[in-house]
Amino acid sequence: MLRMVALDLDGTLLRADGTVGVATCAHLHELWRAGTAIVIATGRSWRTAVRVQELLDAPGPIVAHNGAYAFDTRTGREIYSRRVPVRAARAMAAWATARRIMLRYYVGYRSPVLFNFFTAEHRASFLRPEDRAEPTLNTVLDRAPVEIFLFGTWEVDSFLARFGPEGPGYEALVFPHEHEVREVNVCAPGVDKVEAVAAVARRLRIDRDEILAVGDGLNDLRMMRWAGHSVAIGTGHGDARAIADYVTDPESRDPVVEAVAWAHDAMGAPIGGLAR
Repeated sequence: MLRMVALDLDGTLLRADGTVGVATCAHLHELWRAGTAIVIATGRSWRTAVRVQELLDAPGPIVAHNGAYAFDTRTGREIYSRRVPVRAARAMAAWATARRIMLRYYVGYRSPVLFNFFTAEHRASFLRPEDRAEPTLNTVLDRAPVEIFLFGTWEVDSFLARFGPEGPGYEALVFPHEHEVREVNVCAPGVDKVEAVAAVARRLRIDRDEILAVGDGLNDLRMMRWAGHSVAIGTGHGDARAIADYVTDPESRDPVVEAVAWAHDAMGAPIGGLAR
């Protein structure tokens, strides 16, 4: 029985324009209504994952922040987390504030997203209701964050020169963007989606053989290997395609729908199993 689907976001559930297809939304919602847990498993923040989950109208567990954090939107409760130590997080805030470099701290679902300050650009174009600036974040921070986020060019260079790619209780993951801009995700060392997805499965009392993992990138590999069944998106990374039980058609308009249809046939069993 297919009781849980763990879905990556970028390149998997989300299309190139950042939207979710209408047919995909409808299909996943019907799966959820039938009792299958639809678990977004993403490197993105909890609040991005929540917005996508709301589009699916399928509340329940979410895995976010590269696997550093899992929680349930139905109850608001944490399922799993690995956090950056408060001492390191405070040191980063003090250093960044002195150099007018904006840092973003995620501490958990329904909690404010903390900043050491707002840049004019952030205030004008990106400010969200849950954002809160704390000029003395280096002293008032009292909860270890699941992620610290930094975006920029020279700002990233300066941060890495000071704190390095890793340190006591943290690891800095760097992702390139256009025009030499990069983002840094500071998380606990070695975080991966698979540990958080496994924690969700334990909480829901779902066996690995009842789980389908769908992804497209390198950060999906361990999750895909662990799950009883795995599907790679046809346009995804070659390593993901190489280990998957099934690869969707690269021309598919709804690869997630195709993935679930394959899993249903491969498992030869009904869909569902969770009480609503």
